[in-house]
Formats: sequence, structure tokens, C-alpha cells
Amino acid sequence: MEIYQPKPLQSHPPFVVAHRGISGKAPENTLAAFSRACETPGIDMIELDVRLSKDDRVIVLHDRTLQRTSTGNGVARHYSVAEIKEFDAGSWFDPAFSKERIPTLDEVLALVDKRRWVNIELKSDFFFPEKLELLERRVLDCVMNFGYRDHVLFSSFNHRMVGTIKRIDPRARTGVLYNIYRDYGRMPSKLARRVGAEVFVCAKHELSHRMLRDAQQSGIAVHVYTLNSTAVVGRMIEMGVDGILSDVADDIVKFVKNPTA
Repeated sequence: MEIYQPKPLQSHPPFVVAHRGISGKAPENTLAAFSRACETPGIDMIELDVRLSKDDRVIVLHDRTLQRTSTGNGVARHYSVAEIKEFDAGSWFDPAFSKERIPTLDEVLALVDKRRWVNIELKSDFFFPEKLELLERRVLDCVMNFGYRDHVLFSSFNHRMVGTIKRIDPRARTGVLYNIYRDYGRMPSKLARRVGAEVFVCAKHELSHRMLRDAQQSGIAVHVYTLNSTAVVGRMIEMGVDGILSDVADDIVKFVKNPTA
């Protein structure tokens, strides 16, 4: 079997990133969604969200609370991994996924097994912050234990966390997520460089030609979310973005990698 060789983060055609896995066709942030991404030729990267359980283990979950994407209720941080594993994390999407559970980061890295890059987004709750550096160090430990350092992009809306990752491991590849309410008026080069990031990530409606030009002139890659139609993908390719996050990356990749077919 051919060994997957990740490409540089800046490349053309743009990176195709499976947003929370193939989350348009399987429950987000589950092994089922990530498996589909790994099985689809041409997908370059899988994006996922991480936070901590009660026993300080890294779990893959977008929300602070459990009820939107599982049969659990309340704050995920109040449950151990063993307790979290009791909850069904798939039936909300479709009964066929009733056996899905909220995975740990270890489980996801073992599943992906370096077949794809992984964009690990560190979640940060404004009113309920974690102990300083705790999540960052736990995530780095997981990545290092799996020898996954050269296959990961660490990103966050919390730029301090991005800076912490880079300080602990200067070789880490990092990305800053753009918050229009906090970051409006600031160019990608300023936001990325102050924490040593190589990638700028924003929503499709937030990206302007001026921002893209600033990033390109500064050698910063631009990834855009969440693009689920070929029309929007086409516009972003014409603009010259470096990465496209999609809930239906298995459909989008055919257009991105072979647009004339």
C-alpha cells in the first residue's frame, strides 16, 4: 500500500479539509465521520475540535455541553471519559449511527494513522477557561505519543493558546482562527505573526481580497470554512486560498482536484 505523504500546507490546488470529518454524511467529530474522510481519495486533512474531560483526558467534541451531539446532558468537563462513553453520539444524526461514541484524541489519531493531516482546533470557553496551558500540554502529549507532530496543524480562536503551543514546541505548525468581533480591522499577518502562526483561518464571508493579499505577501496560508457548494468553492479557488474546509469534503474534493472533469 502506498504510504501517504502529506504536502506542504501552502499548495495548489488548495488543501481539502474534512470539517469535523465528513460531517454532512455522518455525525460530526465521530470515528465514522473521520473514517469516511480517510477512505476518500484526495482529502488532505481532517479537522476536529478538542477539550478536556473530568479526568483531564483529551476528547473530541465541539460544544462545551453534551446535549446537541449526544444523549448526554450538561458540561462535558463534568464527566470522566468512562462516563462520556456511555452516551450515544450518533442517533441524533441518524439511528444507523447509534453505536458511535464521543472519541478521545488518542482514538482518532490511532484511526487516521498518519494517512491524513489533522487540524486540531483547541476549544476555549470565554467564561470557563481551562487552567493555564493545561489543554495545550495534554494535546501536545497525545500528538507526541503517537509520533504525529509532522502531520498536525494546531489551531484556535484563542490565539494565546496558539502562542503557547508554539512556545512549547517551536516546530509545531499553528493557525489562528479569525473572530470578526474581536479581530475586525486586523490583518492576517498581524494576527498570525504575533503568535508565530503559519496559517490564518476564517469564514468564507469574512475573507476580503485585501486580507488575502496581506496573507500572501507575508507567506501565510489562508484556510476558509465552511464551503459546501462547488459555486462557493470555485470563487475561493479563483481568489487563491490555500485550504478549503467542507462538511461534504468527499464531494468537494472531486471538483477541487479535477475541476474540468
